[in-house]
Amino acid sequence: MERNPIFRQTRLRLAAWYTLVMGSILGLSGLGVYSVVAHAYNETIDQGLQSVANALHNSIEPAWQQPGHLQQLAKELSLELCITSTNCLPKTTIKQPLVEVANPVNYYIRLLDKSGKIFAITGIQADNLKTTLPSPGWQVITDYSGTRYRQITLPLYTQSQVSGYLQVARSLNDLEQHITFLKLTLVLGLPISMIFVALSSWWLAGRAMQPVYLSYQQMQQFTADAAHEFRTPLAAMYSTIEAAIKLQQEPKSSSGILEVLKRQNRRLSQLVGDLLLLTRIDQKQLTGEYQPCCLNDLISDLMEELAFLALEHQVNLSKQVQVSEKLYVMGNEEQLYRLISNLIVNAIQATPSGGKVTVFLSDSEFYAIIKIQDTGIGIAIEHQKRIFDRFYRVDRDRSRTSGGSGLGLAIARAIAQAHKGSIHVQSQPGLGSTFTVRLPL
Repeated sequence: MERNPIFRQTRLRLAAWYTLVMGSILGLSGLGVYSVVAHAYNETIDQGLQSVANALHNSIEPAWQQPGHLQQLAKELSLELCITSTNCLPKTTIKQPLVEVANPVNYYIRLLDKSGKIFAITGIQADNLKTTLPSPGWQVITDYSGTRYRQITLPLYTQSQVSGYLQVARSLNDLEQHITFLKLTLVLGLPISMIFVALSSWWLAGRAMQPVYLSYQQMQQFTADAAHEFRTPLAAMYSTIEAAIKLQQEPKSSSGILEVLKRQNRRLSQLVGDLLLLTRIDQKQLTGEYQPCCLNDLISDLMEELAFLALEHQVNLSKQVQVSEKLYVMGNEEQLYRLISNLIVNAIQATPSGGKVTVFLSDSEFYAIIKIQDTGIGIAIEHQKRIFDRFYRVDRDRSRTSGGSGLGLAIARAIAQAHKGSIHVQSQPGLGSTFTVRLPL
């Protein structure tokens, strides 16, 4: 297949299209995975911040409304109260579950008055953060070192009026590390995956084109064989006609020349008829002509008709019907007649003088079984897989004495398959062959 430029280019195009389609699918899938994972991370962080902020808000707001309780609350929450911007009370660390949530490395908690001035803080130092005006809701802020934080701001009320704000924020460093790692994995993984996809596409394209290439080879072989088969009788007819023209003044020679023409014409007509029959079977043009056919009667007629041929070759032709009732199959009687006839004729011609050809008829569950067994020369294993190919003959010199044009077994297989049946051979050189046909009852 690689030596044929048409198939090589077609395979390359198929592989390229496979790679392009799979690359697009992988790219879109990677983008979708990235979006889902990033969204899931953000949702998780927001939910965690929301839970911490709500818990702190529920604890701080009652004390916020009573300033005398703020210092006690600050100690419980490990908050650093700032009397002025440069003077904060020493922070007392008391390990409470609420405080452990606010990891100083990742979190900060701030209390602001209504003007936005920091009142208390824990976690990240205030001088590392950019000053932002209090705005209830979610924000993403960046400190002077470039670290980003996700922040939520909740208002604190005193007598139904906003008197301060609670801010809880979390560092996004770990999220950005995970997202960066995910990006790197997707960016590096896509080209590597595309290499494997390209190699797989090349292999799959070759596998997909193999049946097409085999059909192409069969068509080439069929064309060559058909040309060979037609050329021989045509050449014989041409030379005979030339001889007839030269000898037209000798009437005694005309009868022999005309006999040659008649024989070659009959041979050519039979070859064309066989090809047309194969074409009609391939195109399933005969399936509408099916009707019940009795195999017992069919075999009996064939035995009578071919008895003279068997006698001529000095072969003992017999039958063994192993069923008590007649077997019927749905099919075209003429085709079935041709199927069994081809097998019996081949068996007779392949059997030397004194040999035997036996036709068996039996049934098995839903199938009728026809076996043609001979004691002939047999078929070598390397030929058994190809004897049903069109124009194929075991005889390499294509001698006319060994058979016809090489379409007999091809027609037999085509007829069997058209009747939803099967045909196979068992043979050993020197011990004979057995052809088995299975047809649905």
